[in-house]
Amino acid sequence: MSENEKLGEQKSKIVKHLATMFDYLGLEGTFRIEDKNGKIAVKISSEDAGRIIGRKGQTLDSLQLVLNRIMFKEDEECPHILLDIDGYAKGEREARPSRDEDEDEAQPRGERPQREHRERRRRNGAEGRQHSSTEELEQKAIDAAKEVKRWGEPIRMPEMNAHDRRIIHVTLQNDPEIVTESEGEGAFKKVVISLKKD
Repeated sequence: MSENEKLGEQKSKIVKHLATMFDYLGLEGTFRIEDKNGKIAVKISSEDAGRIIGRKGQTLDSLQLVLNRIMFKEDEECPHILLDIDGYAKGEREARPSRDEDEDEAQPRGERPQREHRERRRRNGAEGRQHSSTEELEQKAIDAAKEVKRWGEPIRMPEMNAHDRRIIHVTLQNDPEIVTESEGEGAFKKVVISLKKD
């Protein structure tokens, strides 16, 4: 495989992984890839720019970190990836981390443990949700609807990303006795399943 073919394959994987991450976070955007001083710059355009950047750029920094880790795990020769959203780019790291203790040299030491804990929780939550298959989610929705019909009390499902919530809504949309709605703020919300009012 030539260098150009390999780079093309890497770019394709980067877009695919980033699109999947956006889908699970309930975000939308378009991606354009450019070569930048031996690195790969991903230009993101989105109406969700504020949410993607996050407070002091932390969300964008986390997305960049996770994306680099995924690509490095798949291909150790993949160039470092920089994310740029509507002209806002997080500061470049000196080198891609290869061990957990080197995870984020740009982060002040006092803030790293709390930041890493939050990031790990967010990643574990996303991974856990990825492992819930469509069939499992559909079955959970059907089971919850049965409980609602039996007892008459609304049921709040655990927090889910937009992709998983949609599966719950679609599964129960044709049930004449049930109504579903999303509740909460941010990318992860709860689906409330309740009886239709007369």
